[in-house]
Amino acid sequence: MRATGSEGSAAPARLVPAVDRAVRLLDALRREPRWQGISELARDLALNKATVRDILLTLHHHGLVERDAATTRFRLGYGLYAYASALGEGSDLTAVARPFLRRLVERTGETALLGLLDGERILIVDKEEPPSDLKISAPVGRRLPLYAGSFGKVLLADLEPARLERLLAERPPPPFTARAVADPAAYGALLRLVRRQGYAVDDEEYLDGVRAVSAPIRGADGGTLAALTVVGFSTRIGNDKLATIIEAVVDAAEQASLRLGAPRPPLHRPAGDGPTEPPRERGPVTQHNGASRGDGKEGK
Repeated sequence: MRATGSEGSAAPARLVPAVDRAVRLLDALRREPRWQGISELARDLALNKATVRDILLTLHHHGLVERDAATTRFRLGYGLYAYASALGEGSDLTAVARPFLRRLVERTGETALLGLLDGERILIVDKEEPPSDLKISAPVGRRLPLYAGSFGKVLLADLEPARLERLLAERPPPPFTARAVADPAAYGALLRLVRRQGYAVDDEEYLDGVRAVSAPIRGADGGTLAALTVVGFSTRIGNDKLATIIEAVVDAAEQASLRLGAPRPPLHRPAGDGPTEPPRERGPVTQHNGASRGDGKEGK
């Protein structure tokens, strides 16, 4: 990042040391989302322990990090969500998508999420939840694994073929559940299908007992900017409701894309050379209540 001088010439940014160290500490806590101690952080960042302690306590005072009183370890705090939400509200993408998130909740009765690729994770940048107690919840700012359900399928389906092939070879999709497609070749074929049909279905492939549908929001160049997703418990989403959700999500994503300057989609999507993603034979699932699954995987 560069600053512009009064004469219009570019000059290197002058970093404020204390602010730079604070940002480096926050970034270290972001990269390793677990409780971390002062000594560990000081060693990893080559900083003085007293300096690290003072900065962390200051960040804790402002709610940007949490402190475990028993272990004196730290992790990112929920105060950061306020900043993430403010950023989202100020962007064209979230401003355009917000009314569609609301409409999706009204139409489906399930949680609607907006997510995008952030490095090698999926970042939730906005959400809308139904008033029901029985729902999936994922806070704004939550980062999901790259292959997380229908989110991952839609966002990865738009990668250049060479890049996708390299990714699948170096980082094969993990078997999150017994229903997940973990074979790289099969997953690649699934992404080609998603690209043709314009949406993806997650049938308990990321979280047991959870179904989801995602569709891409595209920009002026036709590339995928983000994904709209509706997610809910399988006990609430039978095959008939799933078909309704697919129609609603695809329509919302297409309308949001048009408002962002994307080319108008064809009236009839190409059928492709294979079937759409069918719901598989379903066994009984356990109904879960609340936002967190308790197994480290939340939302969609």
